[in-house]
Amino acid sequence: MTVILKGQDIREYSDAKGNRIVGSPACSPGASIEFKGSNCLVVFGSGSKFGGSIVFHRDNSSVTMGVWAWYRGRITLGLDCTVSMGDKFYSGFDLQITTAEGANITFGDDVLIANQCRIRADDSHPIYDGVTGERINHSESITVGDHVWIGQEVFVMPGSTIGSGCVIGARSVVTRSRPVPPFTLALGSPATVHREKINWVRKHLQMNEIPDTVPSIFSADELVGS
Repeated sequence: MTVILKGQDIREYSDAKGNRIVGSPACSPGASIEFKGSNCLVVFGSGSKFGGSIVFHRDNSSVTMGVWAWYRGRITLGLDCTVSMGDKFYSGFDLQITTAEGANITFGDDVLIANQCRIRADDSHPIYDGVTGERINHSESITVGDHVWIGQEVFVMPGSTIGSGCVIGARSVVTRSRPVPPFTLALGSPATVHREKINWVRKHLQMNEIPDTVPSIFSADELVGS
């Protein structure tokens, strides 16, 4: 039997099928969590906000939101999957995250994601080689480092890796074949590095006075803190 919790009912919870919610976030009235399987878990860190939906289609999967994380969008999970968001994670509107077949999606701390992005560790439907009959599109885990800014309408595809300190330009497509190294600006389809050794600051241009320079985070030959 499917269990659906909505709005202010999203708080500490457990049921006979082993599904649990740990923590009580600030929720929008339209927020929902749907358990279709068993042994699934949602963990909300302190100060977290949830304004979307989570759907567990099968068993043994989990979603974790860190301290002061804010999620707005839809997360869907298959069997044996995890979606993990670090502290101060922020999403714009309509962030869609999907995973299946044991693939995990991991975000570090201080990740900023703009509106209408798609993070996909699965393709939803299988594709086979027409000659051999072998499957060619298995689900693959995604890793996003700390202090990453993902621009509007970006697609992050199965198997992708984005290093810490990166910026991904709007409408880019990040792929497994082109991992994005730390502290780089990447854009395009597929996303490619256009600038190295960058440093972005999480201050909104419309709400803050922005200095023309900030202290360097690099030495002459290497990344500081890398």
